[in-house]
Amino acid sequence: MTFPAKVIFAASLSLTALPAFAAGEASDKLLKLIRDNGCQMTAVEAGEMLPKHGFTPDQTRDIIRDWDKKGWLDGHGFAGIKLSDAGCKG
Repeated sequence: MTFPAKVIFAASLSLTALPAFAAGEASDKLLKLIRDNGCQMTAVEAGEMLPKHGFTPDQTRDIIRDWDKKGWLDGHGFAGIKLSDAGCKG
């Protein structure tokens, strides 16, 4: 591998790690918001609060799906979300 190819390869590796890192930060931020709201959030509250904190619906959906796989949710749906004991206490 030539020097320029090595630089491009290294740069591409570091760039691919950025979205995963950002997603982790967003998950932590969303978890804190919901915990601070009594470990639950209605759809109305989410519609008011989340955009103010920079969350998009797609991003939030992906985070919630990940939490569901981890067992951090007690319930979720159109009405809102409630964290399980594991999600609430972390």
